[in-house]
Amino acid sequence: SERPRTCDAVPRLRRWISIPTPLAPLPGCASGFPTHDCLQQRSERGDRAWRGGSPERSRELLFVLVNAATTPDTARVVMIESDALARRLPHHKQKLVLFLSAMRHHAQALRDDGFEVDYYREESFASGLTRHFAAHPGVTLETMAPSDWGCVDALRAAVEGAGGRLVVHPNELWLTPDEEFDEWALGRKSLRLEHFYREVRRRTGWLMDDGAPAGGRWNFDADNRKTPDAGHAFPPAPRFEPDDTTRTVMREVEERYPDHFGSVDPFGWPVTRAQALEALEDFLRHRLASFGPYEDAMVAGEPTLYHSLLSPALNLGLLHPREVCERALAHAAEPSHGVPLQSIEGFLRQIAGWREFVHHVYRRGMPGLRTANGLEHDGRLPDLYWGAGTRMRCLAETVRQLGETGHAHHIQRLMVLGNFALIARVDPRELNDWFLACYVDALDWVVTPNVMGMSQYADLGTFTSKPYAASGKYVDRMSDYCAGCAYDPAKTTGHDACPLNSLYWDFLDHHAKRLGGNPRMALVLKSWERRDPESKAAILERAADVRGLLREGAL
Repeated sequence: SERPRTCDAVPRLRRWISIPTPLAPLPGCASGFPTHDCLQQRSERGDRAWRGGSPERSRELLFVLVNAATTPDTARVVMIESDALARRLPHHKQKLVLFLSAMRHHAQALRDDGFEVDYYREESFASGLTRHFAAHPGVTLETMAPSDWGCVDALRAAVEGAGGRLVVHPNELWLTPDEEFDEWALGRKSLRLEHFYREVRRRTGWLMDDGAPAGGRWNFDADNRKTPDAGHAFPPAPRFEPDDTTRTVMREVEERYPDHFGSVDPFGWPVTRAQALEALEDFLRHRLASFGPYEDAMVAGEPTLYHSLLSPALNLGLLHPREVCERALAHAAEPSHGVPLQSIEGFLRQIAGWREFVHHVYRRGMPGLRTANGLEHDGRLPDLYWGAGTRMRCLAETVRQLGETGHAHHIQRLMVLGNFALIARVDPRELNDWFLACYVDALDWVVTPNVMGMSQYADLGTFTSKPYAASGKYVDRMSDYCAGCAYDPAKTTGHDACPLNSLYWDFLDHHAKRLGGNPRMALVLKSWERRDPESKAAILERAADVRGLLREGAL
Protein backbone atom coordinates (compact mmCIF):
# COMPACT_ATOMS: atom_id res chain seq x y z
CA SER A 1 0.00 0.00 0.00
CA GLU A 2 1.06 3.60 -0.46
CA ARG A 3 2.95 5.17 2.42
CA PRO A 4 3.09 8.96 3.02
CA ARG A 5 5.66 10.52 0.76
CA THR A 6 6.17 13.67 2.83
CA CYS A 7 6.54 14.49 6.49
CA ASP A 8 5.74 17.80 8.18
CA ALA A 9 8.95 17.77 10.18
CA VAL A 10 11.24 16.81 7.30
CA PRO A 11 9.66 17.42 3.88
CA ARG A 12 10.47 15.44 0.75
CA LEU A 13 13.06 13.11 2.21
CA ARG A 14 14.82 10.74 -0.12
CA ARG A 15 14.08 7.04 0.25
CA TRP A 16 16.46 5.20 2.47
CA ILE A 17 17.60 1.62 2.36
CA SER A 18 18.75 -0.58 5.25
CA ILE A 19 21.71 -2.83 5.79
CA PRO A 20 21.29 -5.25 8.71
CA THR A 21 24.38 -5.63 10.87
CA PRO A 22 25.61 -9.02 12.08
CA LEU A 23 25.34 -8.75 15.84
CA ALA A 24 26.00 -11.12 18.70
CA PRO A 25 23.17 -13.18 20.18
CA LEU A 26 21.83 -11.47 23.27
CA PRO A 27 19.78 -13.01 26.09
CA GLY A 28 16.28 -13.68 24.78
CA CYS A 29 17.26 -13.05 21.16
CA ALA A 30 16.71 -16.25 19.18
CA SER A 31 17.05 -14.48 15.88
CA GLY A 32 19.66 -16.51 14.08
CA PHE A 33 21.90 -14.59 11.65
CA PRO A 34 21.86 -11.70 11.72
CA THR A 35 20.13 -9.65 14.34
CA HIS A 36 19.10 -6.49 12.51
CA ASP A 37 20.82 -3.33 13.66
CA CYS A 38 19.67 -1.43 10.64
CA LEU A 39 21.93 1.20 9.19
CA GLN A 40 20.60 3.35 6.44
CA GLN A 41 21.86 4.16 3.00
CA ARG A 42 20.26 6.81 0.83
CA SER A 43 19.23 5.70 -2.64
CA GLU A 44 19.35 7.57 -5.89
CA ARG A 45 15.64 7.58 -6.60
CA GLY A 46 12.27 8.28 -5.01
CA ASP A 47 11.04 10.06 -1.91
CA ARG A 48 10.06 8.43 1.34
CA ALA A 49 8.71 9.64 4.66
CA TRP A 50 10.79 9.27 7.76
CA ARG A 51 9.05 9.08 11.11
CA GLY A 52 11.90 10.10 13.36
CA GLY A 53 13.51 13.20 14.63
CA SER A 54 14.61 16.51 13.28
CA PRO A 55 17.85 18.00 11.94
CA GLU A 56 18.33 19.99 15.15
CA ARG A 57 19.22 16.92 17.24
CA SER A 58 22.29 17.09 19.45
CA ARG A 59 25.61 15.76 18.22
CA GLU A 60 25.53 13.47 21.26
CA LEU A 61 22.75 11.47 19.62
CA LEU A 62 23.99 8.14 18.32
CA PHE A 63 22.23 7.30 15.07
CA VAL A 64 21.80 4.06 13.22
CA LEU A 65 19.22 5.72 11.00
CA VAL A 66 20.84 7.80 8.33
CA ASN A 67 18.62 9.66 5.88
CA ALA A 68 18.41 13.02 4.19
CA ALA A 69 17.64 14.73 7.52
CA THR A 70 20.74 13.30 9.16
CA THR A 71 24.00 15.12 8.58
CA PRO A 72 27.56 14.61 9.79
CA ASP A 73 27.00 17.57 12.13
CA THR A 74 24.02 15.99 13.88
CA ALA A 75 24.86 12.30 14.14
CA ARG A 76 27.45 9.58 14.32
CA VAL A 77 27.03 5.94 13.35
CA VAL A 78 28.02 2.77 15.18
CA MET A 79 28.51 -0.62 13.50
CA ILE A 80 29.55 -3.86 15.18
CA GLU A 81 30.93 -7.09 13.79
CA SER A 82 30.35 -9.96 16.24
CA ASP A 83 32.55 -13.03 16.23
CA ALA A 84 30.14 -14.79 18.61
CA LEU A 85 27.27 -14.52 16.18
CA ALA A 86 29.38 -15.69 13.26
CA ARG A 87 30.20 -18.81 15.28
CA ARG A 88 26.69 -19.43 16.63
CA LEU A 89 25.98 -21.65 13.62
CA PRO A 90 28.42 -22.90 10.95
CA HIS A 91 27.25 -20.17 8.59
CA HIS A 92 28.10 -20.56 4.93
CA LYS A 93 31.40 -18.83 4.25
CA GLN A 94 29.88 -16.79 1.42
CA LYS A 95 27.12 -15.64 3.75
CA LEU A 96 29.68 -14.28 6.19
CA VAL A 97 31.60 -12.63 3.35
CA LEU A 98 28.41 -11.08 1.98
CA PHE A 99 27.29 -9.53 5.24
CA LEU A 100 30.70 -8.36 6.45
CA SER A 101 31.72 -6.95 3.08
CA ALA A 102 28.39 -5.12 2.71
CA MET A 103 28.86 -3.65 6.20
CA ARG A 104 32.38 -2.46 5.50
CA HIS A 105 31.44 -0.98 2.13
CA HIS A 106 28.54 0.82 3.74
CA ALA A 107 30.71 2.17 6.54
CA GLN A 108 33.14 3.57 3.98
CA ALA A 109 30.30 5.13 1.97
CA LEU A 110 29.10 6.90 5.12
CA ARG A 111 32.62 8.14 5.85
CA ASP A 112 32.88 9.41 2.28
CA ASP A 113 29.71 11.40 2.99
CA GLY A 114 31.41 12.94 6.01
CA PHE A 115 29.90 10.82 8.80
CA GLU A 116 31.84 9.62 11.79
CA VAL A 117 31.50 5.83 11.89
CA ASP A 118 32.53 3.97 15.02
CA TYR A 119 33.18 0.48 13.63
CA TYR A 120 33.90 -2.27 16.14
CA ARG A 121 35.11 -5.82 15.58
CA GLU A 122 34.26 -7.47 18.85
CA GLU A 123 33.80 -10.83 20.51
CA SER A 124 30.12 -10.04 20.94
CA PHE A 125 27.59 -7.36 20.19
CA ALA A 126 27.18 -6.67 23.90
CA SER A 127 30.91 -6.06 24.33
CA GLY A 128 30.85 -3.71 21.35
CA LEU A 129 28.05 -1.68 22.91
CA THR A 130 29.84 -1.59 26.25
CA ARG A 131 32.98 -0.31 24.57
CA HIS A 132 31.07 2.33 22.65
CA PHE A 133 29.08 3.66 25.57
CA ALA A 134 32.25 3.81 27.66
CA ALA A 135 33.66 6.18 25.05
CA HIS A 136 30.35 8.04 24.59
CA PRO A 137 28.47 7.85 27.90
CA GLY A 138 24.78 8.69 28.04
CA VAL A 139 24.11 8.89 24.32
CA THR A 140 20.86 7.76 22.70
CA LEU A 141 20.89 4.96 20.14
CA GLU A 142 18.21 5.23 17.47
CA THR A 143 17.39 2.24 15.29
CA MET A 144 14.73 0.95 13.00
CA ALA A 145 12.71 -1.91 14.48
CA PRO A 146 14.46 -5.21 13.72
CA SER A 147 12.48 -7.79 11.76
CA ASP A 148 13.77 -10.72 13.81
CA TRP A 149 11.71 -11.58 16.87
CA GLY A 150 12.95 -10.68 20.37
CA CYS A 151 15.74 -8.39 19.23
CA VAL A 152 14.24 -5.10 20.36
CA ASP A 153 14.03 -6.28 23.96
CA ALA A 154 17.52 -7.74 23.82
CA LEU A 155 18.94 -4.59 22.24
CA ARG A 156 17.20 -2.37 24.77
CA ALA A 157 18.60 -4.40 27.66
CA ALA A 158 22.11 -4.23 26.24
CA VAL A 159 21.95 -0.49 25.54
CA GLU A 160 20.47 0.38 28.92
CA GLY A 161 22.89 -1.97 30.65
CA ALA A 162 25.72 -0.02 29.04
CA GLY A 163 24.26 3.26 30.29
CA GLY A 164 22.56 4.43 27.12
CA ARG A 165 19.01 4.92 25.87
CA LEU A 166 17.29 3.23 22.93
CA VAL A 167 14.71 4.75 20.57
CA VAL A 168 13.09 2.38 18.06
CA HIS A 169 11.45 3.65 14.86
CA PRO A 170 9.04 1.71 12.61
CA ASN A 171 10.58 -0.61 10.05
CA GLU A 172 10.09 0.98 6.63
CA LEU A 173 11.48 -1.88 4.59
CA TRP A 174 8.11 -3.51 3.92
CA LEU A 175 5.29 -2.76 1.50
CA THR A 176 2.57 -3.60 4.01
CA PRO A 177 2.83 -1.98 7.47
CA ASP A 178 2.04 -4.06 10.53
CA GLU A 179 -1.23 -2.28 11.21
CA GLU A 180 -2.53 -2.85 7.67
CA PHE A 181 -1.75 -6.56 7.76
CA ASP A 182 -3.30 -6.91 11.21
CA GLU A 183 -6.44 -5.13 10.01
CA TRP A 184 -6.66 -7.51 7.03
CA ALA A 185 -6.10 -10.56 9.27
CA LEU A 186 -8.64 -9.52 11.91
CA GLY A 187 -11.38 -12.13 12.31
CA ARG A 188 -9.93 -14.60 9.81
CA LYS A 189 -9.87 -18.22 10.95
CA SER A 190 -6.78 -18.88 8.87
CA LEU A 191 -4.29 -16.81 6.93
CA ARG A 192 -3.72 -17.67 3.28
CA LEU A 193 -1.31 -16.09 0.83
CA GLU A 194 -3.77 -15.93 -2.03
CA HIS A 195 -6.24 -13.77 -0.10
CA PHE A 196 -3.51 -11.44 1.16
CA TYR A 197 -1.90 -11.19 -2.26
CA ARG A 198 -5.17 -10.09 -3.84
CA GLU A 199 -5.53 -7.37 -1.21
CA VAL A 200 -2.01 -6.12 -1.98
CA ARG A 201 -2.85 -5.98 -5.67
CA ARG A 202 -6.04 -4.02 -4.99
CA ARG A 203 -4.31 -1.53 -2.69
CA THR A 204 -1.36 -0.88 -4.98
CA GLY A 205 -3.20 -1.13 -8.28
CA TRP A 206 -0.42 -3.37 -9.59
CA LEU A 207 -1.52 -5.59 -12.51
CA MET A 208 -5.09 -4.38 -12.16
CA ASP A 209 -7.48 -3.40 -14.94
CA ASP A 210 -10.50 -1.34 -13.81
CA GLY A 211 -10.63 -3.15 -10.49
CA ALA A 212 -10.13 -6.62 -11.97
CA PRO A 213 -6.89 -8.59 -12.22
CA ALA A 214 -5.01 -8.15 -15.48
CA GLY A 215 -5.66 -11.05 -17.81
CA GLY A 216 -8.78 -12.03 -15.88
CA ARG A 217 -6.86 -14.13 -13.35
CA TRP A 218 -5.14 -13.35 -10.06
CA ASN A 219 -2.65 -16.19 -10.28
CA PHE A 220 -0.86 -17.80 -13.23
CA ASP A 221 0.99 -20.39 -11.16
CA ALA A 222 -0.58 -23.27 -13.08
CA ASP A 223 1.12 -21.95 -16.25
CA ASN A 224 4.54 -21.81 -14.62
CA ARG A 225 5.50 -25.48 -14.51
CA LYS A 226 7.42 -25.91 -17.71
CA THR A 227 10.71 -27.82 -17.86
CA PRO A 228 13.39 -26.93 -20.42
CA ASP A 229 14.45 -29.26 -23.20
CA ALA A 230 17.88 -30.84 -23.04
CA GLY A 231 20.53 -28.38 -24.15
CA HIS A 232 18.42 -25.32 -23.33
CA ALA A 233 20.73 -22.28 -23.14
CA PHE A 234 20.24 -20.19 -20.02
CA PRO A 235 21.58 -16.63 -19.81
CA PRO A 236 24.53 -16.20 -17.46
CA ALA A 237 23.84 -14.47 -14.15
CA PRO A 238 25.92 -11.40 -13.28
CA ARG A 239 28.94 -11.93 -11.07
CA PHE A 240 30.55 -9.04 -9.22
CA GLU A 241 34.29 -9.35 -9.01
CA PRO A 242 35.50 -8.93 -5.40
CA ASP A 243 37.37 -5.70 -4.73
CA ASP A 244 40.12 -5.24 -2.14
CA THR A 245 37.61 -4.94 0.72
CA THR A 246 35.78 -8.10 -0.22
CA ARG A 247 38.99 -10.05 -0.84
CA THR A 248 40.20 -9.05 2.62
CA VAL A 249 36.96 -10.34 4.14
CA MET A 250 37.27 -13.57 2.15
CA ARG A 251 40.75 -14.18 3.59
CA GLU A 252 39.55 -13.41 7.11
CA VAL A 253 36.59 -15.77 6.82
CA GLU A 254 38.80 -18.60 5.57
CA GLU A 255 41.25 -18.02 8.42
CA ARG A 256 38.73 -17.55 11.24
CA TYR A 257 36.00 -19.98 10.19
CA PRO A 258 37.76 -22.76 8.23
CA ASP A 259 35.27 -25.45 9.27
CA HIS A 260 32.13 -23.57 8.30
CA PHE A 261 29.89 -24.87 5.53
CA GLY A 262 30.55 -24.12 1.88
CA SER A 263 33.34 -22.56 -0.10
CA VAL A 264 34.31 -18.91 -0.12
CA ASP A 265 35.17 -19.02 -3.82
CA PRO A 266 33.87 -18.13 -6.32
CA PHE A 267 32.22 -15.16 -4.60
CA GLY A 268 30.22 -12.82 -6.82
CA TRP A 269 27.26 -11.49 -4.81
CA PRO A 270 26.46 -7.74 -4.88
CA VAL A 271 27.76 -5.99 -1.76
CA THR A 272 26.93 -2.36 -2.63
CA ARG A 273 23.85 -0.42 -3.64
CA ALA A 274 25.24 0.18 -7.14
CA GLN A 275 25.92 -3.53 -7.65
CA ALA A 276 22.44 -4.45 -6.40
CA LEU A 277 20.85 -2.06 -8.90
CA GLU A 278 22.96 -3.57 -11.66
CA ALA A 279 21.83 -7.05 -10.62
CA LEU A 280 18.19 -5.92 -10.76
CA GLU A 281 18.58 -4.47 -14.24
CA ASP A 282 20.36 -7.59 -15.47
CA PHE A 283 17.47 -9.76 -14.28
CA LEU A 284 14.91 -7.54 -15.97
CA ARG A 285 16.78 -7.48 -19.28
CA HIS A 286 17.83 -11.11 -19.50
CA ARG A 287 15.68 -13.35 -17.31
CA LEU A 288 12.32 -11.84 -16.32
CA ALA A 289 10.59 -12.72 -19.62
CA SER A 290 11.23 -16.45 -19.16
CA PHE A 291 11.03 -16.48 -15.37
CA GLY A 292 7.39 -17.51 -15.16
CA PRO A 293 7.29 -20.63 -17.33
CA TYR A 294 10.44 -22.12 -15.80
CA GLU A 295 10.25 -20.87 -12.21
CA ASP A 296 9.60 -24.36 -10.77
CA ALA A 297 12.08 -26.24 -12.96
CA MET A 298 15.31 -27.82 -11.70
CA VAL A 299 18.28 -28.55 -13.96
CA ALA A 300 21.51 -30.20 -12.84
CA GLY A 301 24.47 -27.88 -13.23
CA GLU A 302 22.26 -24.79 -13.70
CA PRO A 303 22.08 -22.88 -10.40
CA THR A 304 20.23 -19.84 -11.75
CA LEU A 305 17.94 -20.72 -14.67
CA TYR A 306 15.78 -17.56 -14.92
CA HIS A 307 15.61 -16.68 -11.22
CA SER A 308 16.39 -13.15 -10.06
CA LEU A 309 18.97 -13.89 -7.32
CA LEU A 310 17.81 -10.66 -5.66
CA SER A 311 16.83 -12.07 -2.26
CA PRO A 312 20.26 -11.39 -0.66
CA ALA A 313 20.20 -7.75 -1.80
CA LEU A 314 16.57 -7.33 -0.69
CA ASN A 315 17.20 -8.91 2.70
CA LEU A 316 20.30 -6.77 3.23
CA GLY A 317 18.33 -3.66 2.32
CA LEU A 318 20.44 -2.82 -0.72
CA LEU A 319 17.16 -2.89 -2.65
CA HIS A 320 13.69 -1.95 -1.44
CA PRO A 321 10.79 -4.24 -2.43
CA ARG A 322 8.76 -1.30 -3.72
CA GLU A 323 11.41 -0.19 -6.17
CA VAL A 324 11.97 -3.78 -7.30
CA CYS A 325 8.26 -4.25 -8.01
CA GLU A 326 7.83 -0.86 -9.66
CA ARG A 327 10.91 -1.29 -11.84
CA ALA A 328 9.80 -4.80 -12.90
CA LEU A 329 6.29 -3.59 -13.70
CA ALA A 330 7.64 -0.69 -15.75
CA HIS A 331 9.95 -3.02 -17.67
CA ALA A 332 7.15 -5.51 -18.35
CA ALA A 333 4.82 -2.74 -19.52
CA GLU A 334 7.05 -2.04 -22.49
CA PRO A 335 5.79 -4.35 -25.30
CA SER A 336 9.20 -4.56 -26.95
CA HIS A 337 10.59 -6.33 -23.86
CA GLY A 338 8.33 -9.33 -24.50
CA VAL A 339 7.49 -10.08 -20.87
CA PRO A 340 4.40 -12.32 -20.68
CA LEU A 341 1.82 -11.72 -17.96
CA GLN A 342 2.61 -15.07 -16.32
CA SER A 343 6.22 -13.96 -15.72
CA ILE A 344 5.60 -10.53 -14.23
CA GLU A 345 2.69 -11.87 -12.16
CA GLY A 346 4.80 -14.74 -10.82
CA PHE A 347 7.62 -12.40 -9.87
CA LEU A 348 5.27 -9.87 -8.28
CA ARG A 349 3.64 -12.65 -6.26
CA GLN A 350 7.05 -13.62 -4.86
CA ILE A 351 8.06 -10.10 -3.80
CA ALA A 352 4.81 -8.30 -2.96
CA GLY A 353 2.95 -11.45 -1.96
CA TRP A 354 4.89 -14.27 -0.36
CA ARG A 355 7.83 -12.25 1.01
CA GLU A 356 5.53 -9.77 2.73
CA PHE A 357 3.14 -12.49 3.87
CA VAL A 358 5.72 -14.67 5.63
CA HIS A 359 7.21 -11.62 7.37
CA HIS A 360 3.88 -10.86 9.00
CA VAL A 361 3.10 -14.53 9.69
CA TYR A 362 6.44 -14.72 11.49
CA ARG A 363 5.83 -11.49 13.41
CA ARG A 364 2.46 -12.74 14.65
CA GLY A 365 3.46 -16.37 15.17
CA MET A 366 6.61 -16.00 17.24
CA PRO A 367 7.96 -17.35 19.49
CA GLY A 368 5.82 -20.47 19.11
CA LEU A 369 6.54 -20.86 15.40
CA ARG A 370 10.28 -21.24 16.03
CA THR A 371 9.81 -24.21 18.41
CA ALA A 372 6.76 -25.88 16.83
CA ASN A 373 6.82 -29.62 16.19
CA GLY A 374 3.19 -30.55 15.70
CA LEU A 375 4.01 -33.70 13.75
CA GLU A 376 6.37 -34.81 16.53
CA HIS A 377 9.25 -35.59 14.20
CA ASP A 378 12.49 -36.31 16.05
CA GLY A 379 14.93 -37.67 13.45
CA ARG A 380 18.49 -36.33 13.30
CA LEU A 381 19.36 -34.16 10.32
CA PRO A 382 21.26 -36.48 7.93
CA ASP A 383 24.94 -35.75 7.32
CA LEU A 384 24.22 -35.56 3.60
CA TYR A 385 22.81 -32.07 4.22
CA TRP A 386 26.31 -31.02 5.23
CA GLY A 387 27.82 -32.53 2.08
CA ALA A 388 28.60 -36.06 3.30
CA GLY A 389 27.37 -37.50 0.01
CA THR A 390 24.42 -39.56 -1.20
CA ARG A 391 23.48 -41.58 -4.27
CA MET A 392 20.20 -39.61 -4.49
CA ARG A 393 21.08 -37.27 -7.32
CA CYS A 394 18.43 -34.64 -6.51
CA LEU A 395 19.86 -34.16 -3.00
CA ALA A 396 23.50 -34.51 -4.08
CA GLU A 397 23.15 -31.89 -6.84
CA THR A 398 21.27 -29.43 -4.65
CA VAL A 399 23.67 -29.68 -1.71
CA ARG A 400 26.67 -29.42 -4.06
CA GLN A 401 25.21 -26.28 -5.62
CA LEU A 402 24.47 -24.85 -2.21
CA GLY A 403 28.02 -25.43 -1.02
CA GLU A 404 29.45 -23.70 -4.08
CA THR A 405 27.08 -20.71 -4.21
CA GLY A 406 25.17 -20.40 -0.93
CA HIS A 407 21.93 -20.45 -2.91
CA ALA A 408 19.28 -22.76 -4.37
CA HIS A 409 15.88 -21.63 -5.59
CA HIS A 410 12.53 -22.05 -3.86
CA ILE A 411 11.54 -25.40 -5.39
CA GLN A 412 14.90 -26.95 -4.53
CA ARG A 413 14.40 -25.71 -0.98
CA LEU A 414 10.79 -26.83 -0.64
CA MET A 415 10.45 -29.93 -2.78
CA VAL A 416 13.93 -31.45 -2.54
CA LEU A 417 15.58 -30.46 0.74
CA GLY A 418 12.39 -29.73 2.67
CA ASN A 419 10.34 -32.57 1.25
CA PHE A 420 12.98 -35.20 2.04
CA ALA A 421 13.35 -33.96 5.63
CA LEU A 422 9.56 -33.94 6.06
CA ILE A 423 8.89 -37.47 4.88
CA ALA A 424 12.04 -38.79 6.60
CA ARG A 425 10.62 -37.31 9.82
CA VAL A 426 13.60 -35.07 10.62
CA ASP A 427 13.26 -32.76 13.63
CA PRO A 428 12.10 -29.49 11.99
CA ARG A 429 14.08 -27.39 14.47
CA GLU A 430 17.32 -28.97 13.30
CA LEU A 431 16.37 -28.35 9.70
CA ASN A 432 15.51 -24.73 10.50
CA ASP A 433 18.95 -24.11 11.97
CA TRP A 434 20.53 -25.75 8.92
CA PHE A 435 18.68 -23.43 6.54
CA LEU A 436 19.66 -20.44 8.69
CA ALA A 437 23.29 -21.44 8.44
CA CYS A 438 23.62 -22.51 4.83
CA TYR A 439 21.90 -19.88 2.66
CA VAL A 440 23.35 -16.47 1.88
CA ASP A 441 19.88 -14.88 2.08
CA ALA A 442 18.86 -16.60 5.34
CA LEU A 443 17.40 -14.48 8.13
CA ASP A 444 15.17 -15.78 10.90
CA TRP A 445 12.08 -13.87 9.76
CA VAL A 446 12.13 -15.54 6.35
CA VAL A 447 13.60 -18.96 7.16
CA THR A 448 11.43 -19.86 10.15
CA PRO A 449 7.97 -19.47 8.56
CA ASN A 450 9.15 -21.07 5.33
CA VAL A 451 10.72 -24.07 7.06
CA MET A 452 8.55 -24.58 10.13
CA GLY A 453 5.27 -23.75 8.40
CA MET A 454 5.41 -24.13 4.64
CA SER A 455 7.98 -26.92 4.40
CA GLN A 456 7.68 -29.01 7.58
CA TYR A 457 4.05 -28.35 8.58
CA ALA A 458 5.33 -28.13 12.16
CA ASP A 459 2.64 -25.55 13.00
CA LEU A 460 -0.08 -27.91 11.67
CA GLY A 461 -1.25 -25.44 9.06
CA THR A 462 -1.64 -22.00 10.61
CA PHE A 463 -1.03 -20.49 7.16
CA THR A 464 -0.80 -23.46 4.79
CA SER A 465 -3.54 -25.87 3.81
CA LYS A 466 -1.60 -29.17 3.74
CA PRO A 467 1.86 -30.71 4.15
CA TYR A 468 4.03 -30.29 1.05
CA ALA A 469 4.97 -33.96 0.82
CA ALA A 470 5.74 -35.57 -2.54
CA SER A 471 7.12 -38.75 -4.04
CA GLY A 472 9.89 -39.12 -6.58
CA LYS A 473 7.40 -38.59 -9.38
CA TYR A 474 7.30 -34.86 -8.68
CA VAL A 475 11.09 -34.53 -8.81
CA ASP A 476 11.19 -36.59 -12.01
CA ARG A 477 8.52 -34.38 -13.61
CA MET A 478 10.12 -31.05 -12.66
CA SER A 479 13.83 -31.84 -13.09
CA ASP A 480 16.46 -33.85 -14.92
CA TYR A 481 17.92 -35.14 -11.65
CA CYS A 482 16.45 -38.63 -12.01
CA ALA A 483 18.30 -39.31 -15.25
CA GLY A 484 21.44 -41.16 -14.28
CA CYS A 485 20.43 -41.47 -10.61
CA ALA A 486 21.19 -44.73 -8.81
CA TYR A 487 17.53 -44.95 -7.84
CA ASP A 488 14.50 -45.45 -10.08
CA PRO A 489 11.64 -42.94 -9.58
CA ALA A 490 9.20 -45.45 -11.10
CA LYS A 491 9.86 -48.00 -8.36
CA THR A 492 8.59 -47.93 -4.77
CA THR A 493 10.10 -51.16 -3.44
CA GLY A 494 13.40 -52.89 -4.03
CA HIS A 495 17.00 -51.85 -3.39
CA ASP A 496 17.04 -49.49 -6.37
CA ALA A 497 13.64 -47.86 -5.73
CA CYS A 498 13.66 -44.10 -5.23
CA PRO A 499 13.72 -43.49 -1.46
CA LEU A 500 11.25 -40.64 -1.84
CA ASN A 501 8.52 -43.06 -2.91
CA SER A 502 8.48 -45.37 0.11
CA LEU A 503 9.14 -42.49 2.53
CA TYR A 504 6.19 -40.60 1.05
CA TRP A 505 3.74 -43.46 1.65
CA ASP A 506 5.29 -44.15 5.04
CA PHE A 507 4.69 -40.51 5.98
CA LEU A 508 1.03 -40.77 4.98
CA ASP A 509 0.60 -44.03 6.86
CA HIS A 510 2.27 -42.63 9.99
CA HIS A 511 0.10 -39.50 10.01
CA ALA A 512 -3.13 -40.91 8.52
CA LYS A 513 -5.18 -40.23 11.63
CA ARG A 514 -3.79 -36.72 12.08
CA LEU A 515 -4.31 -35.77 8.42
CA GLY A 516 -7.55 -37.65 7.86
CA GLY A 517 -9.72 -34.59 8.42
CA ASN A 518 -7.85 -32.47 5.86
CA PRO A 519 -9.93 -32.34 2.65
CA ARG A 520 -6.82 -31.74 0.52
CA MET A 521 -5.34 -35.02 1.78
CA ALA A 522 -8.49 -37.14 1.39
CA LEU A 523 -7.83 -38.47 -2.12
CA VAL A 524 -4.27 -39.63 -1.51
CA LEU A 525 -5.14 -41.13 1.89
CA LYS A 526 -7.97 -43.12 0.31
CA SER A 527 -5.52 -44.35 -2.31
CA TRP A 528 -3.27 -45.65 0.47
CA GLU A 529 -6.17 -47.28 2.27
CA ARG A 530 -7.18 -49.18 -0.89
CA ARG A 531 -3.81 -50.87 -1.24
CA ASP A 532 -3.66 -54.51 -0.27
CA PRO A 533 -1.92 -55.42 3.00
CA GLU A 534 1.03 -57.12 1.28
CA SER A 535 1.76 -54.05 -0.83
CA LYS A 536 1.57 -51.77 2.21
CA ALA A 537 3.89 -54.01 4.21
CA ALA A 538 6.49 -54.07 1.42
CA ILE A 539 6.45 -50.28 1.08
CA LEU A 540 6.77 -49.73 4.82
CA GLU A 541 9.60 -52.26 4.97
CA ARG A 542 11.42 -50.39 2.19
CA ALA A 543 10.91 -47.12 4.09
CA ALA A 544 12.41 -48.68 7.22
CA ASP A 545 15.40 -49.85 5.17
CA VAL A 546 15.83 -46.33 3.75
CA ARG A 547 15.87 -44.82 7.22
CA GLY A 548 18.46 -47.40 8.25
CA LEU A 549 20.67 -46.50 5.28
CA LEU A 550 20.20 -42.86 6.15
CA ARG A 551 21.40 -43.41 9.72
CA GLU A 552 24.43 -45.30 8.41
CA GLY A 553 25.25 -42.62 5.84
CA ALA A 554 24.88 -45.17 3.05
CA LEU A 555 21.81 -43.89 1.20
